[in-house]
Amino acid sequence: MLIRRVKEEDLDYLASMFSRMYSLNAEFDPMLQVPEDLEQRVKQSLLEDMKNPDSMIVVAEDEGKVVGGARVKVQRRRFYVPERVAIIEEIYVMPAFRRMGVGNAILNYVSDELRKAGISSMTARFPAKNIIAVSFYRKRDFREIHHEFIKRIE
Repeated sequence: MLIRRVKEEDLDYLASMFSRMYSLNAEFDPMLQVPEDLEQRVKQSLLEDMKNPDSMIVVAEDEGKVVGGARVKVQRRRFYVPERVAIIEEIYVMPAFRRMGVGNAILNYVSDELRKAGISSMTARFPAKNIIAVSFYRKRDFREIHHEFIKRIE
């Protein structure tokens, strides 16, 4: 298993994986419905973030095939210390490769790269009702720090 930075030739496959994740998120909550052109939007966003020094996109590769990936963004928190914190925006592992340490390998790679960049905190963003993600992060010593609420305005 190789964890590495994304290459442009990985983007179609990664956009497909992340789009699958967002579509699944819609099953957790009706407020997370996705647009018809989701995959195109995800790919464009990945292209933009490849050029952004405050973004890191990585893939997990097994025998030359991309089987997982993550996108992490560094953001500033003006009113807290440490001021710079990394946020896992997406992390996805193909179902056939789950429970094989791929997610851990991705997080370890990302953590090492962030540490080198002077980042000492990492958060994860995902739907509140995604109990699989809650379990994944809790097992890796993440803890809740914020709640986000939403209301449809009618």
